[in-house]
Amino acid sequence: MDAISGDAISAAATRLDACYSGHECDWTRFYQPKKEMANFATRYHLVYPALAYFVDLKRNPDLAETIRPRLDTIYRGLIDPRCWTYWHTELEEPTWPLQERNLTYAGRLATFIGFYIDAFGEPPCQRIEIDGRSTTYNDLSRSLWQQMTVSPNCGVSCYHHQSMVMCNAHMLINNALHDRLFGTEFSASNAGWLATVKQSLVRDEDSGPLFFYGTEANKATPIVEKRAVGADMWALFLMSGILPDQVAEWFEGSQRNIVYDGGTGQVKVAAWEAENEFSSCELATAWAFCVARELGQDDRAERLRGSLSRKAVRGFELDPYITGVYLLGERLDAGAFRRLIHGADG
Repeated sequence: MDAISGDAISAAATRLDACYSGHECDWTRFYQPKKEMANFATRYHLVYPALAYFVDLKRNPDLAETIRPRLDTIYRGLIDPRCWTYWHTELEEPTWPLQERNLTYAGRLATFIGFYIDAFGEPPCQRIEIDGRSTTYNDLSRSLWQQMTVSPNCGVSCYHHQSMVMCNAHMLINNALHDRLFGTEFSASNAGWLATVKQSLVRDEDSGPLFFYGTEANKATPIVEKRAVGADMWALFLMSGILPDQVAEWFEGSQRNIVYDGGTGQVKVAAWEAENEFSSCELATAWAFCVARELGQDDRAERLRGSLSRKAVRGFELDPYITGVYLLGERLDAGAFRRLIHGADG
């Protein structure tokens, strides 16, 4: 690792820690999304940087005294109204935000709490209290799993009864994590969603994105307009902890959307992705960096790192989200995310 990468890691870690070092998040350091229902939303600036802390903690348990307060601050951020009121204000949904669907929030919140329980033996709070009601991690996980078991496409939906590859990757993760922590058999249902992905949502094309990332409402058939390179890289990393061999095969196909130039590599997303706060070249590259690191593809990882390191020194526009994903990549080694989910034996 060269001096630039070392400087980038140090600068990024300092910048990320500053976001979560107080009792509450320092919201002045956060990118302000246009819409909280979209993919640059506040919840992503919390859950995904938290993965960098969880991976670091798994590798270095002695860091618990330092890392736990930051994760507590992240949890308080996740239950802050700014992270869930979009359910009512932007989507005009009348139900409680953790009652049904809304996997984009509920699934990520569950995953965060599951990793927290794994790290510390207890949740950040005994009950999750938002919007005048409360639940527990166990009940939330069971509710999401039950929705999965009755769904026509074997997944849980976010908005408009459409199920997304990226969000249901959190279902795969949380089912496996909950099984390990509490002896349930939720992950037996993962095969149904994976069948939907493989049979209906993988694009049979030689160019463009790998996946149709969303289904039609209450169906397993894809919305053919819903395809994006940024969704590919995001979903591939999340699924790498569940089915690494399949992700390795898919990642080979995704190379058609990565431009390698000398010592650097960058994922190229469509202009509409950045314009609509769906993804960006920097964000997709950071996710691809994480995939390469998790799969142990050192040469690719080094080239993807090369396009991120200089920017990581001074920070990204989409921070702390991208800084968190970049640091996650730096803290991974082959199979580290899989071990985080499945335990030491992976």
